[in-house]
Amino acid sequence: MAALEKSDAKIAASVLPTSSFEVHSTPDTQEERRSLRHRFREVIWDSWDRSPEERKFVSKIDFFILTWAGFTYFSKNLNQNNLSNAYVSGMKEEINVVGNQYQTFTTMWTIGYVISQIPSQMITTRVRLSWWCPSWELFWVIVTFATAAVKTPHQVYACRFLVGFAEGTFYPAVHTVLGGWYTKQELAKRACIFFASAFVGSMFSGYLQAALYTGMDGVHGLSGWRWLFIFDGVITFPMALWGYYALPDLPSNTRVNWLTPAEKELALLRMKNAGKQLDEPITWVGVARVLKKWHFWVYTAYYTFFICSENIGGYMNLWLKSLDRTAADTSRSYSVPPINTYPTVTNAVTIVTTLCYGWVSDGIGLRSPIVYFSLTVCFFAAMNLAVWDGVPFGLKWASFYLTGFAQGSGPVFLTMVNEICAGDSLERKLILGSTNSIAYAFNAWIPLITYDTNYAPRFLIGNSVTVGLIVCAACTLSLALYLQRRDAARSKRAMV
Repeated sequence: MAALEKSDAKIAASVLPTSSFEVHSTPDTQEERRSLRHRFREVIWDSWDRSPEERKFVSKIDFFILTWAGFTYFSKNLNQNNLSNAYVSGMKEEINVVGNQYQTFTTMWTIGYVISQIPSQMITTRVRLSWWCPSWELFWVIVTFATAAVKTPHQVYACRFLVGFAEGTFYPAVHTVLGGWYTKQELAKRACIFFASAFVGSMFSGYLQAALYTGMDGVHGLSGWRWLFIFDGVITFPMALWGYYALPDLPSNTRVNWLTPAEKELALLRMKNAGKQLDEPITWVGVARVLKKWHFWVYTAYYTFFICSENIGGYMNLWLKSLDRTAADTSRSYSVPPINTYPTVTNAVTIVTTLCYGWVSDGIGLRSPIVYFSLTVCFFAAMNLAVWDGVPFGLKWASFYLTGFAQGSGPVFLTMVNEICAGDSLERKLILGSTNSIAYAFNAWIPLITYDTNYAPRFLIGNSVTVGLIVCAACTLSLALYLQRRDAARSKRAMV
């Protein structure tokens, strides 16, 4: 034991960072030793001022984890957007989609997505992530290929349910992996890079559909919209295979051969210094322990309010389409291409703000100010869209784009969850699953009631409800911060 502690101390002295996140030396002395240039380099990319050994280690896990997670998430969101593009590019007529069957496609996906997440997170306490996640990716690929062959709407129902079920295992698992390998100074950046990749897929979908519809429609007797799903499967298949090799499980049970024994020891030491517990298999006693704590209930409540408030930005195209083309001011009427492309700027806003949130959050070492900022901006936008009458045309336009500030704070919040629950691995995994699963369970039906398209483009009820949801989210976040500080004060008194 003494030899092991001596080895840990030697590794820590040689490779661990000297930032204020990890080292508990005197702050004044610490800051005197560091130049402004070094601090700036560290904020831009946290591994630049590390030892060569740790810099190499962090670069390795960045490459393997983020390539798998980022490209896979890109393809999943490409698939989601491709469904709507396929619908308006021939699917509706070819398989005779009528009534509200298109809305049912989305509902079936949501049902599958919701019911798989919590069970998946439970199973990963006993099954390796490096086997579990890529296997579901392969299943996702098979079902996506099958979507290209559907003949009836009911076959689409089945495919969308299975795609959602397979996809539900992915998002919480990625945050579990990120939280297991990265320190407080590193985590938010990586979570936001991963999250932003999804919106690149959303932006890319329309251009992909245009290209395939023009160049592939009728090739081998298949419609252009069917080639969309074939393309989805083709680009995701190598990522699924890559996951078997690249996904490193967690530091406590990793067996990948691209990490050396010394690097695996370093990973365990970093986890130990960050106060992260070794993996705990799921038991009923463990589940009961998690449910008795406030973390599960308050964090899940916040994320549910947050996710359900994000719908407000998705209806800009309906507003643009509703503008009177016979009005004297023809500059305020738009043809079909602009109606489809102008709203994609919101995705670009989300990508930029998401990355900014990650860098700033890691730079200042705080999470909640970023989340409060995004809620404030979205509250301002939602108020403008709820009032509607009397709001200037340009401010309405800006408000739709400002809704893009909201979504990027999601991974920052989940970073906070990862850190607060670091001392209980089972709690961390269950909450990462419950937040997403329960939030989307509510989000599956709330927009159907609040954003009835018969009331487009104003959506008085929907936008007003969104204002209320943002206020509830801010209040719930404040409650979580109060409880966190209370627990920290109790722990401090207990140590005296």
